[in-house]
Amino acid sequence: MKVITLLTDFGSFYPAQMKGVILSLLRAEDVTFVDIAHDIPPQDVRAGAFALLSAVRYFPPGTIHIAVVDPEVGTDRSGLAVESGGQIFVGPDNGLLMPAARSLGNLRAYRISLPLPAPAPQSLPVSSTFHGRDVFAPAAALLAEGRSPADLGPRVEPEELNFGEARRTERGIEAVVIYVDRFGNLILNLSELPAFPVSLKGINLRRVRTYAEASRIEPLITQGSHGFAEIAVNQGNAAEVFCLKAGDRVELEEI
Repeated sequence: MKVITLLTDFGSFYPAQMKGVILSLLRAEDVTFVDIAHDIPPQDVRAGAFALLSAVRYFPPGTIHIAVVDPEVGTDRSGLAVESGGQIFVGPDNGLLMPAARSLGNLRAYRISLPLPAPAPQSLPVSSTFHGRDVFAPAAALLAEGRSPADLGPRVEPEELNFGEARRTERGIEAVVIYVDRFGNLILNLSELPAFPVSLKGINLRRVRTYAEASRIEPLITQGSHGFAEIAVNQGNAAEVFCLKAGDRVELEEI
């Protein structure tokens, strides 16, 4: 049985076509699809990269991940098949795959250049706006059949993406919001909680192990399940309280 995950910014409509392509090409093969997320903010490559990074450590060897957040679809940007840690990643060469693939170990990336099969005679020509269906899904099907990523094209150096590193300042710690989840929690590019009490925009952040340790509507900082520090408001929305969004810099001031 093959496990194939999908992560996109497509919403609920388009991923079904990608699954249909894979099922048509694999025919009798057993496939388990896992939808990591399809509500990534539109064209937010960094948010998609973070979501993929947070998920891949929980999948078994042999898993194939299709990730598509692709503002440059239809241009000369390449498509990639990347192998790392016994898992395979398929998607655009825009950095989306890199944090997750690198988290599993040394990676090898290949440009998808092999002619890809159409799922059925009635299929439309390859679309310049839907490579998720017409390029990455067929490539994943070939990989699920046992083809190697190296069979799909030449080895390449992929575009990189990293979340940067928080830094110590005279006043505390400067970090960047790398993701805002549906609860309004602010995930920072900070892998460990500050060793000292901090405030944000003049509001003290209670250091807690879990949200319920804080009072209702109390701002807090905690180590999230994803391994990064996050700022939250118990039963509230930190993004709204602090007027922050992904990509914003924050100064955690030492109290």
